[in-house]
Parts: sequence; structure tokens; C-alpha cells
Amino acid sequence: MDHGGRCEMALIKGFHRRRRDTWGKKVAGKIVIVPVGRVDGRVLEDLQDSIGNIFEKEVCMGQPLDSPDYAYNGRRKQYFSSAVLLKLREVERGIGDRVLGVIDFDLYVPSLNFVFGEADLENRVAIISLCRLKPEFYGLSEDMGRFKERALKEGIHELGHTYGLGHCSNPLCVMHFSNSLLDTDIKKASLCPQCEKRFKQGRLSPG
Repeated sequence: MDHGGRCEMALIKGFHRRRRDTWGKKVAGKIVIVPVGRVDGRVLEDLQDSIGNIFEKEVCMGQPLDSPDYAYNGRRKQYFSSAVLLKLREVERGIGDRVLGVIDFDLYVPSLNFVFGEADLENRVAIISLCRLKPEFYGLSEDMGRFKERALKEGIHELGHTYGLGHCSNPLCVMHFSNSLLDTDIKKASLCPQCEKRFKQGRLSPG
């Protein structure tokens, strides 16, 4: 999970935990990108083109899901990230496939003000929110290049968790924890050598 504000202390129970039955096995399967509600097609296209290069996987677009009214919290005016993840678990896919949901609404979990994304390792699904990745959210001018780069980094980060990669101490690694959007902008849209080695060996790192 990547979020701003408080340090990540509550990885919602069951998320980011390792599947012992996959330790030491080669990672297989494709990546399915699923728009949740209305999502900018330019961002989806960029994700599809770029994420496959990082993970060396086939990437395809899944059937879009409706806007998640079931996850909306009127008091917070945000959408409960974990509820959307539960819906993404229902997406049809093959054995070993990962699902990446992409949503343009502001997401949260109860213990935090907001999250950029969240992953459920056990069920191999993840979601990222585009809402706070846009410069316009902070009153700045539109910057599509920066926006798409941030989305790519968050997508790689959350998918990395579904492949068993934990947070990395290298601030330039895409698996480094983003405590703020500045951290996202600093890190690269790629795995560091250590994380790339873990991924290619199919070894699930602790944490």
C-alpha cells in the first residue's frame, strides 16, 4: 500500500501477506487491467504498454466495472479501497494472473486519510487511485506526462506487492514506500537490482 501522511502501520489484515504455497516457485500468468468507473483512456493505454515491460508479462484490458457506489463513504466523501478490492477478486482470470484496478476516485482505508493504492497479495489483486496523482488536484496546471508517470509508478508498486515484493529501502526503487507524492516523484518507474532479482527468482521477500 502506498499513501501519504502517517507511516504505514495498518496493512489491512490479510493484505500484503505472503502465500507460503508460492515460495520458491516461478511467477507466471498475465496482468489484467480493469478500469473502475470512468478512467482516462490515455492513462490506461500507457499502463498497458509500460507495465508489461517491467514485469515481462502479457498485459490485457479487462471488462470495466461500474462506479463503486457500494464503497462510497458520504461522511468522508471518499471510496473505501478494500471494498473495491473485494469486487476486483470476482474478475475472471487464469491461474497466476494478476488484476490491477484503476480508479479516478479518492480512496481511503479507515486508519488513514487516503491511499494512493492497495494490494491483496492472497488474491493477487491491486488497485490504484488516479485522483491525487493529478497536478490539478493541488491547484497546479495539467501535466499529462507527470500524471502518467505517477500512475505507472503506483501501478508497478501495487502489482509488485502481489508478486510478493515488500517495501524497499532504496528511495529510487519503485517498491520504496511513498509517504507523500514527493516520494513517488523521486523514485523511478523500475525495480532496483535487488527487487528485480527477487521478482525474477520468484522469491517472496519478507515484509
